[in-house]
Amino acid sequence: MRMHFTQALSRIRDNIKMMEIQVSQATARAVTALINRDFQEAREVKRGDRSTDQLRYDVETECITLMATQQPVARDLRELAATALVAVELERCGDYAKGVAKAARRISRANVVINTYNINQMDALARDMLNRSVNAFVTVNSAEARQVIEDDNRLDRMYDELLSLVVTDMTAEAMHIEGGTWLLYAGHCLERLADRATNIAERVLFIETGTLPGDLNVHAAGEVRRL
Repeated sequence: MRMHFTQALSRIRDNIKMMEIQVSQATARAVTALINRDFQEAREVKRGDRSTDQLRYDVETECITLMATQQPVARDLRELAATALVAVELERCGDYAKGVAKAARRISRANVVINTYNINQMDALARDMLNRSVNAFVTVNSAEARQVIEDDNRLDRMYDELLSLVVTDMTAEAMHIEGGTWLLYAGHCLERLADRATNIAERVLFIETGTLPGDLNVHAAGEVRRL
């Protein structure tokens, strides 16, 4: 019984890692398409999201099956519950990659060259946070998870900087308003991706301690207020 549970959990972790890889690659492609104003590449990002969605349902199904058939308790049960939620977080990260791709298409259609400012740096940090949070999750590394949580403030400051720069640009050049609006939308998607990475890191602490940090609900509530 225990061997079966361990093997199944290993498969689930592999799928979680695969979801992170797919999301990270899609986000990088979307940001590159935005910077290069590559309409076709942005369209391909949207089409490639189905595999990530399927992995989410595979992970959820296997977690529920293990709960029903193996009757796990304590830490094992917390890990299965957390893993099902992490799969949802990663699926939403894939949606944010599509959001960046949508912004890339709209900026391309606007046919106006705009400065993308620190979007590239935001992308690099957001994807690094996601990678580290998933690595912390599959290895249950609470120290690495706490570092990801601390880095969320860095991404927030980068978005605030982007907001200030783009608003100044749009005020000075009316022709940049449409492109600037979509650039801010892309930046917001990257900020939200980092928030999801933070949520994943917080699930590591839940597995270890059985409790969640008090600000987890703040990240979730931000989804309603800010999107």
